[in-house]
Amino acid sequence: QNGSSATFEDNRSVTFHRFPKEETLRKIWIRNVRRENLVIKRNTAVCSRHFISTDVIQCRRRRLKEGAVPVLFAWNDYSLPAARPSVWERTQRPENEVTEEVSMDVEVLLQCHDYDAKPDPSALDMACEKIEAQQQVIEELQKRLEEVTLKQSFGLERFSSSDDDIRFYTRYIFVFHDIHINVVMTLLQT
Repeated sequence: QNGSSATFEDNRSVTFHRFPKEETLRKIWIRNVRRENLVIKRNTAVCSRHFISTDVIQCRRRRLKEGAVPVLFAWNDYSLPAARPSVWERTQRPENEVTEEVSMDVEVLLQCHDYDAKPDPSALDMACEKIEAQQQVIEELQKRLEEVTLKQSFGLERFSSSDDDIRFYTRYIFVFHDIHINVVMTLLQT
């Protein structure tokens, strides 16, 4: 079969992700999909089954992490190749003559290594909601700050500490007033 058989109606656990706009990432997606004569349109998408689970962000609306690439396909048996051992692991070293046994309580070890545990999906949803709410608060505060800054920059208080500034900005009023009076007087005399 040529491509994924997932459809929008298939399953609520499957999501669809459009091809990225960024050209380099888009080329990687196209290469990985391995579809002959693939024409990418506005709604061309790849289903979430082709992404590693850690690349899919589980919020209200499932999204992909930035830079995520589809890598799970029929041609690679929907799995990733085993990681190549590092240089350190491949290098042969003489064994230490003295080996020391260290015993530790299993529960202590488990408590120390809970960073690998997957968080509860409801906790992730709550965290996403909090983040979105905080972003809205930040946007509102930024708007209010702009309004206050604009009001302050054009207020009389700005010039209250400087007589020279007040004279500078108000002298044109008096100049126009004087011109107006001179014109009226000239008209009255004629």
